[in-house]
Amino acid sequence: MTTFLALLEVTQEELRHEILHTWEAAREAWVIHLEIAGINLSINKPVWFLWLGAAITFLFMYIGARTLRDRPGAYQVLVEELFRFGRDMFGGQINEEGRKWFPYSLTLFIFLLVLNIIGLFPNSYPVTSNISFTATLALFTFVLTQYEGVRRNGLGPYLKSWAPADLPAKPLMYPIMWFLHLIQEFTKPLTLALRLYANILAGHLIIFVFLSLILYFGLPTAFVSVPFAVVFYAFEIFVAVIQAYIFAILTQVYIELAMFAEEAH
Repeated sequence: MTTFLALLEVTQEELRHEILHTWEAAREAWVIHLEIAGINLSINKPVWFLWLGAAITFLFMYIGARTLRDRPGAYQVLVEELFRFGRDMFGGQINEEGRKWFPYSLTLFIFLLVLNIIGLFPNSYPVTSNISFTATLALFTFVLTQYEGVRRNGLGPYLKSWAPADLPAKPLMYPIMWFLHLIQEFTKPLTLALRLYANILAGHLIIFVFLSLILYFGLPTAFVSVPFAVVFYAFEIFVAVIQAYIFAILTQVYIELAMFAEEAH
């Protein structure tokens, strides 16, 4: 009720100023111009929140690893439960040997979750709604997947495993199946990037649309649009967790599939 009364006290122009902000406008906020060798390396609002998310993730895991006690407090219990969650849910999706990659998958999960949650705070920036960022993380997944596949199996056997050995009409079908698998190797990280980007962006846009109804239908609309926006805001917290988990678990699965490609072949 307090929120509704506060809305009634502001002008339409003030509402427009507060609500009609875009992700593009954030690129011009909090800017520190920096250029090295003709390359624009300016720091803007998305970069600040990216660094903030990275710092929180690092400090959370670093302090948790350095403050272990025989009688754990609430913070240590949280860190240990997250570690147990990563060990049980990420590592060993296909084979126990794959558990060695769960520290990376767990770190990725925590990092994305922190960024997703930060993006829900007012005047922040949802870094994971930027396709450049999600595509960069997906590129890391692609590189690590191919690296692990070649390292464990060898270049020749790994590439050979991209097509089944028992294909009919092998001289014709083998190159086709190999090429299709090559395309799949590129589409897997692409879908990772697009899924995270689209879900986070869509959630913020839905909240934006409900709040924007006030601009088109007047302040009385706030009695309907604001509660709906709050509901979707709460739902976005759930989406933040799910999307971070999906990105991390699929990264682990793709790496393990490459590790054991020759056995599957």
